[in-house]
Amino acid sequence: MSEHKKNEFKAEKTSDKTCKHFVQRRKRYCRMTVAKGQEYCGEHMNTNPELSHISEESFKNRIPCPLDPKHTVYMWNLKKHLNICNARVKEVPSYIEKGRNLGEEVSNATSSCTKLSEIDESALNELIGKVHKIYDNHVDGTIKEMICTHPVLNAELSNESYGSKSTKHLAQTSSILGCLDQLDLLLPKTCFIEFGAGKGQVSFWLAEAMKDTEQSTVLLVDKASLRHKKDNKIEDRNSVQRIRADISDLDLDKLEAAQLADNIVAVGKHLCGGATDVTLRCLINGNQTRKCVKGIVIALCCHHQCTWRPFVGKKFLLDNGVTQQEFDIMTKMVGWAVCGTGMSRELRKEIALRNEQKETADERTSGTTKILREERERIGMKCKRILDHARVQYLSENGFTASLKYYVKSDVTPENVCLIGVWSNNKI
Repeated sequence: MSEHKKNEFKAEKTSDKTCKHFVQRRKRYCRMTVAKGQEYCGEHMNTNPELSHISEESFKNRIPCPLDPKHTVYMWNLKKHLNICNARVKEVPSYIEKGRNLGEEVSNATSSCTKLSEIDESALNELIGKVHKIYDNHVDGTIKEMICTHPVLNAELSNESYGSKSTKHLAQTSSILGCLDQLDLLLPKTCFIEFGAGKGQVSFWLAEAMKDTEQSTVLLVDKASLRHKKDNKIEDRNSVQRIRADISDLDLDKLEAAQLADNIVAVGKHLCGGATDVTLRCLINGNQTRKCVKGIVIALCCHHQCTWRPFVGKKFLLDNGVTQQEFDIMTKMVGWAVCGTGMSRELRKEIALRNEQKETADERTSGTTKILREERERIGMKCKRILDHARVQYLSENGFTASLKYYVKSDVTPENVCLIGVWSNNKI
């Protein structure tokens, strides 16, 4: 960068306490603070050409960090740095057991990278025939509406300043809490666990709903560290805890918050694809001794991210003639259900009316088979519901009364089905 250009950015350098090194990639000055009497931070002392007047001796004792050579450290401060370096190997908590909820290892019978257009036409048609048959025999007519609200969100839902996206998430959260209430799962002395908690919106409103209930706690589980978490706004900090863990490694029996509770109720709104399956395995594995998992309400989505190893409904699929290879194809066909056309709802209706009796430009070729978009959507949706029904069967085999429910209208989100499970003889 020319000196003229660099000078254009000098307005950013407003403090003598920050480094004078200009970061070319970011088009700004380094924002690290400097030691008293210095002009550059330790990271840039030995890289900046403007420091040629400083003796080589000044740099001798700065070395690449042994844990992460992308940054450097003074040798005299190495011991202290290794104890606080973000790259250090952290102690594994007792509740982490690698791969505990992943299921048994399986052979890779097919490549998950195979495109639908590359699949043999006869094999695809045969699978589509199985999908129709399984859906008709096991799923059709079994999914009822359970669209609920909870009063704790009434004021938020009536706030007209919110956009459609915020309103959608609030409607989903309100219905999830309303379902918990209707199923008598908002119990005292309960640990509510939000799996795949994200920014913790569901947990925040759960805590609000339960703040006057005896000894109720909210536990958030997510493998990522996020900013602007909603659970930070929960007033009673003793009632909430967040742990950073991959659900596939989580041992529910060794979580202190779960151990201290009489009941465990699990919720999930961000459990994409296989995350739902490892969550169900985590709950069933953790329910072997105490039988304390009383209820499960999980919004289902992103079936294209399901994989064979953790999928809990393998038995149901195999019993109905669906192989691992066909499962992989189904996880691709589910995209037909919700991927859309890129057109507005109004334009799609107009085109549908105009072209009702003929094939249109909305055709898509899979192999050599032409399937109208409307038919693809039906097939994709049937694939999703079959995978979900297989999960229902898994819960039923493990002591839960389970079902699928439409928990919001499809105009709120096309992913409007949730999986509900209640322990013992409770009816749903």
